[in-house]
Amino acid sequence: MATSTADIRLSGGHPALDFTNTVDSRRGRWGPDFLRSFADLLVLADRLDLVDQQAVACLRKQAEDNPSKAAAALADALALRESMYRLFLSEDAAEPHPVADLRLVEDWARRGRAQQVLVANEAGYAWTSPFDDLSQLVQLFAIKAVDLLMERDRRRAVRECKGSNCGWLFIDHSKSGRRVWCSDASCGSRARIRRFRSRVKGT
Repeated sequence: MATSTADIRLSGGHPALDFTNTVDSRRGRWGPDFLRSFADLLVLADRLDLVDQQAVACLRKQAEDNPSKAAAALADALALRESMYRLFLSEDAAEPHPVADLRLVEDWARRGRAQQVLVANEAGYAWTSPFDDLSQLVQLFAIKAVDLLMERDRRRAVRECKGSNCGWLFIDHSKSGRRVWCSDASCGSRARIRRFRSRVKGT
């Protein structure tokens, strides 16, 4: 069983959704929350390949040198995460995106875009954050959320896992498009076990 962002499953199919899935359960019960420190957020960004090792080292030192600023950045990340969760949960319900949440995500993404710089890489050039401020990591997740929103006409709708004590969000990238669980090996397996026990009990 996962205990932190270092070992949670990354089954959302997109960095923005893996970020929203940092709460272990959102259905039946809430929590535990895997984002307990700025370091947890940084570990997740590293696992998702959103930051290079130079940025990781820079942000980690900033957080260690300024704990109060790290705590503020974490609080901002948690508020952003919940807005992102409600935004993409609305897709599963085929409802309009909540306006207040959309504006909050937009604001964070706008600030992040304004600070990005063009840098050379193996593919040519790409926009990247300078990572000279802890808030830029929060902004990066907002940018990823906006990217996902803008791809809506080229992708399937975000779904909510209906597993007991789950509620994680995911995009079904399977060929059939019939995926129901965030992970067949976890929520899917538990659902099959419950159905089997129910049938046995009823015989």
